[in-house]
Amino acid sequence: MTRFLELVVALLIVFVVLVTVGALLPEQRRIEETVETNRPVRIVYDILNGFTRFEDWNSLRLKDPRIRYSASGPQFGEGARLEFNSFFKSVGSGSWTLTKSSIDGDEARLSFEIQDSSFGEEKRMDFFIERKQRTTEITQRYTVKYGWDLRGRFAGIYAPRNFGRDIRKGLDNLSALLATIPNFDYSDVIVRSVDIPAQNILYMETKSERNITAVENATLTQLKWIKQVMDKNDLVAAGPFRLVTTNFGSDTYEFDIQQPVRRKGGEWPWPLPETEADPAEAGSDALADDSESLDPASKPDSFGAEDLPLVEAMDPTSVVLEGEVQLGRSYQGRALKAEYRGHPAGLPVKRDQLRAWAETRGELVHDRAFEEYLQDIETTTPEDSEFNVYWPVSGKTTGDGVRR
Repeated sequence: MTRFLELVVALLIVFVVLVTVGALLPEQRRIEETVETNRPVRIVYDILNGFTRFEDWNSLRLKDPRIRYSASGPQFGEGARLEFNSFFKSVGSGSWTLTKSSIDGDEARLSFEIQDSSFGEEKRMDFFIERKQRTTEITQRYTVKYGWDLRGRFAGIYAPRNFGRDIRKGLDNLSALLATIPNFDYSDVIVRSVDIPAQNILYMETKSERNITAVENATLTQLKWIKQVMDKNDLVAAGPFRLVTTNFGSDTYEFDIQQPVRRKGGEWPWPLPETEADPAEAGSDALADDSESLDPASKPDSFGAEDLPLVEAMDPTSVVLEGEVQLGRSYQGRALKAEYRGHPAGLPVKRDQLRAWAETRGELVHDRAFEEYLQDIETTTPEDSEFNVYWPVSGKTTGDGVRR
């Protein structure tokens, strides 16, 4: 009996000690890690402002390669939600919900509410993104409250090691992911997703030195060949000509010149501008006739490849070709579009901005980027040039909101 009482007293003492120690332990924990990148704040922010690239940087996938994700709510911004489910007890199931998302110049902040099977309540993951002199600093902070859950307080002793390790892995993955994205700030670029129908085109494969003068001269030469074929086959332009990039090398530039064409007669495919302006100024006269000029000056301001109707392929035997001019079909499918006004030398940057924009959002660029020349290159000064810039994309996020 005495030994039993001693055992009870010992257990009571241990219990009191544990309760006392637990009461003295912090009721909440905050774990913070930081990494730097040379990418702009906007790129970092866009990757984190949704879940299309979540599995590419977050450490959950490292714990369970078969983890299941399911996204809901808006794809980007506040309210975006991602649920996860794992067969591993150490991972369990839970969710991330984006509750705060803001960017202001060189600073951005995102807050995620986390629900999982680990101890604690009011779990939150914050990201602070700030541009320093030459780098962008990304700080990831995890906070959790245990209240009077003494087990949670004791579990919190190991939180810096467990959660800190996961945060560090995630930031390292994020840094590696950022290194694969073109380092171009697209903050001032308006990007739209458009569907482009296939067109009949006359095109010529071209190669020139990589300088504006050489490219322009090669383009004019090819357009003359294309115009000659059009005249002999009673074809007219069905839109502005396109320059399709094949290889933008260090010394040489390989590209195609494509001219959408149609048979003479019939209805002009370009949409009329919705405006009360004078018809002559709006270009309705040019739109109504069958002008054989390649000059697209008569186009409405809002015109783009996506505005052309889908047309049937021409019979190759019905078109007599000359030189290296070929008859074919243009790209059909979804593409990202941006407008650009300025010197043609800025087009490579615009293409890279589109690619960076795509990759932060889980879009997969493919095929070849191309530009529509919205002016006569012989009579327009380079600084006043206007272009529609396109880059085809495919394989956007699946129904679960996660990129595949």
